[in-house]
Amino acid sequence: MIVPMSKVQVMGPRRLLSPALAFLQRQGVLDLRTPPAATARMPGFLRAVAASEKERASGGALEEALTAAERLLSGLPPAPRQPEEPLPPPGGPDFLARLASLSAERHGLEQRVASLEEEQRLLGRYRPVLLALAPLTGELPRGGKARSIGLVLQRDGRTLAMLEGELRRITDGNCTVQSRAAGEQQLVVLATVPEERAKEASALLFEHGVEEVWLPARCAGQPLPEALRLLQSWEQELPAQVSAARDDLLRFSGRVRPALRRAIRRGGRRLAQLEALASVGETAHAFVITGWVPRARVPDLEHRLGRALAGHAALVAYPPEPGEEADVPVVLENRALLHPFERLLALVPPPAYGSIDPTPYLAIFFPLLFGLILGDAGFGLVGIAASLAWRWRRWGGAAGRDYAAIALACSMSAVAFGLVFGEFFGDLGARFGLRPLLFDRRRGTLSFLGIALGVGVVHVGVGIALGAVTALRHRHLRQGIDRIGRLVLLAGVAVAGLGVAGVVSRAVLVPALAVGGAGVLLSLAGGGPMALLDVVLSLGNVLSYARLMALGLASALLGEVANRLATTVRPLAVGVALAIFLHAVNFTLGLVSPFIASLRLHYVEFFEKFYEGGGRRYRPFGLTR
Repeated sequence: MIVPMSKVQVMGPRRLLSPALAFLQRQGVLDLRTPPAATARMPGFLRAVAASEKERASGGALEEALTAAERLLSGLPPAPRQPEEPLPPPGGPDFLARLASLSAERHGLEQRVASLEEEQRLLGRYRPVLLALAPLTGELPRGGKARSIGLVLQRDGRTLAMLEGELRRITDGNCTVQSRAAGEQQLVVLATVPEERAKEASALLFEHGVEEVWLPARCAGQPLPEALRLLQSWEQELPAQVSAARDDLLRFSGRVRPALRRAIRRGGRRLAQLEALASVGETAHAFVITGWVPRARVPDLEHRLGRALAGHAALVAYPPEPGEEADVPVVLENRALLHPFERLLALVPPPAYGSIDPTPYLAIFFPLLFGLILGDAGFGLVGIAASLAWRWRRWGGAAGRDYAAIALACSMSAVAFGLVFGEFFGDLGARFGLRPLLFDRRRGTLSFLGIALGVGVVHVGVGIALGAVTALRHRHLRQGIDRIGRLVLLAGVAVAGLGVAGVVSRAVLVPALAVGGAGVLLSLAGGGPMALLDVVLSLGNVLSYARLMALGLASALLGEVANRLATTVRPLAVGVALAIFLHAVNFTLGLVSPFIASLRLHYVEFFEKFYEGGGRRYRPFGLTR
């Protein structure tokens, strides 16, 4: 249901404005509104609270501080708690300076971890190549210092010969090139050139797309044997150093995270209070805070306010006045079994205050329509198991728990309809003696269509009835008569349909049609000539429920095809595999199609008859960070 709300005004001396805002923030039940007369200054009366220059500066500083704190906090790994880092109060220059220092410290720690992990990766990649290069120690070129370059090539003699020729060309023959096989596909090459020609050699290799083996920085400039010895020693020390660097980062996180969270909460509370000043009215000596509170919470809020401010503030509550409904925030409150279905209203605007909460009707009809389409006890049992596992693993938090409850209700409905139709993974149940309690929908297509349309008559009829109640409640008499007429017409058509189908005596046909005609006249009396269009649309809405039969029949026939493949395709293992695959596809479609179809029938055919959207969401002033 939609919770009744009360408009509340909290009044007190101007000096108690900050304590009053802090109290209301802790309570977290007041949806703030600006008092009507507080939008402009009025001599001797209420005016909007004007934030001082100091308060505006404080708000800007808090915004900057909270942004910086959240940036520092984001990405810090969870870690065991350490002695907490003391932080200055948020919003001051000392706080930002300390955050800058901590950010630099975090960056240094993360850079060290990344650098060590990169060296570990390079060692793992190049060590086998360097070991293969180690025996290649040929003579140095003439004329002093030389540079050794390691290369990795595919085992292709022409590429090696071409590179050797190019290196001899740019060094005037003053180079050595040695090669050695490294596995079946690769060749490692050690090219030694004079130091002054090293840049030209590297450019040549880059131009030809040849991968050069670079030594880590700590080994740069070392002879190859000495470099290999250093690498071996470093490889043994590196895991411990990586672990130590990660531990340092975790200790930093454990020291800083609690303090940052506390600072963000503290600064967020103060910033919210400063922002709330824009919704407060004042006189020279008093303040007025206005907002909406659930009616049942008003007495407790009044009692707590009296204790918190020692009786120096007053609370006045009164119901919404006519014409204020659009401003009243909407709070939905349903029993535990119905509450999860509020999630299905996420794609439409909240219901208007004073209108009808559709949640109870969603809780009844959504699983009914879903189960009618899926209609397979085997798939329903799989859905029940998956829903229970979802709840047990607590996937998705509170939202996940609600969706799991919806899935459980829909799966139970699928099991019930599966027993009605005698389906267990298609016709597999029939092969083990399962018989339909009502009829086999694969063979009784017309009966299945009749049930789908019957459900549509009931669903649309409930929507029209709710629309009539809403219209009469708001004293829209003609609109109410129009909807009552459509409801009478729908009842007459439904009884006539039962007569044609032979469910009831055909003697009811004439009276039923007469009742339907009377409904048309009643609708015309209330809605005028255009009511005829609504009458046709209402009957068209009922026909839309034929999609329940079409989707359900497709699912049942696909299950039957899967089972036939298992018995006709040879070898048997291939047939069984195909059957399992088709059942998996059918189950997936059986989750998606019924969900979309059921939701569409509610949003388009059902809600259109009574639902009044446009409600404001309830956003109480509270501790949001």
